[in-house]
Amino acid sequence: MEYGIIGTSVWQQNMLLLETLTLDRDNKQEKLLELKDALGVDELIYLSTCNRVEFLYTLKESKENSRILHRLIDFFFADNKEINFFPNDFYHYTEKEAITHLFRTVSSLESVVVGETQITGQFKDAYSEAIKYDIIGPHLNKLANEALSTAKIIKRETDIGSGHQSMASLAADEMKNYLAPTGNTIALIGAGEMTVKFARYITKENLGDIIFVNRTIEKAEKLAEEFGGRAIALADFKETTPAFTAIASATACKHAVFNCNFLSSLPKNEKPILVIDLAIPRDFCQEFNLSDKVNLVDIPALKAKANGNIRKKFVEAGKANNLIKEAVYNFVSGQLETSIKPIFHSTFKDSIQMAHKALDDLFEKKVKSVTEEEKLAIKNLVTKLIGNAAFQPSKILSNKMAHADTNLNFNSLNSDKETA
Repeated sequence: MEYGIIGTSVWQQNMLLLETLTLDRDNKQEKLLELKDALGVDELIYLSTCNRVEFLYTLKESKENSRILHRLIDFFFADNKEINFFPNDFYHYTEKEAITHLFRTVSSLESVVVGETQITGQFKDAYSEAIKYDIIGPHLNKLANEALSTAKIIKRETDIGSGHQSMASLAADEMKNYLAPTGNTIALIGAGEMTVKFARYITKENLGDIIFVNRTIEKAEKLAEEFGGRAIALADFKETTPAFTAIASATACKHAVFNCNFLSSLPKNEKPILVIDLAIPRDFCQEFNLSDKVNLVDIPALKAKANGNIRKKFVEAGKANNLIKEAVYNFVSGQLETSIKPIFHSTFKDSIQMAHKALDDLFEKKVKSVTEEEKLAIKNLVTKLIGNAAFQPSKILSNKMAHADTNLNFNSLNSDKETA
């Protein structure tokens, strides 16, 4: 199998592209099954977070790799002429580069906040979904587990996770620094993991009263019961617009939750209302960027504030990179050895047959006193020695190839085997 990853992230700075590639959770399974067929891939994992969307896949035919990106574009943009994107808005890695990128991503070295822990859990969820939807097989199953194991090693052996742990913690600090010490009312939109994190932080820091807002009022009431505050249905919240000093939203809605009408209903205070938008697609329409009623903090803004993160963790990131390099080498070396071994297998079988025939002749004509038990022991020993000699080159070769800087194509090795 050949591994590949196609993706885009906040580093490409095309939020509209990110939004378009983000699948609606209500029909995600149906769309992923359609996408797998449309791409013509054998296995697929879809990873979508607040700052990246990636498609991890395997292929039997490496010649199809160059067509995958075009098929992906056709799938998402065939009927959409409004989204503008350029070739460098996507990244496309294959084989060794894809494996390295995945290990770095799951270990949070590609995150806006280097060392954050949320990405590992998000990849676990994506991996579990792929299993549930039956779009994954043994190859991505093995690769996914190796990526998660590598993340554990990095977390255990480095301090890369010190300081801010997630995008949520950056946003929460932004809230704390912006709001007055007392008298705040904070509206939290949605009932997902991000809302829970915000509620926990607000309660811990005693930042103010909380209004929990959700389409389903029962979920909002459950959060209000757990953290205190009050609950209100989203439709009622948008209609009545109760007073608040900050609002944070990270829903999975396909379109903006808050439009120009909602913006118009907001008062113009002496200090603009803090608006935190951590959703992809965005929960607040583009007009919020231009309004003097609000101070909008979104993912690109938090990314800009986190630019110094890598410099602060330079030493630990260096350690983590070395660990990832070692993990990639071990994985690639194992894959290569598996691919190369069949090439030597026929030689091994021929050598065993010749050796056993020679031993049978020896026992029959010259060494007749050897017992059947001793004959079997001698044959087993010879088989082991020939096996070590026959397959040792495959290990040496796979190790050398895994150390090479060039990318590798496992399929081409199998093709060579067939013509050898």
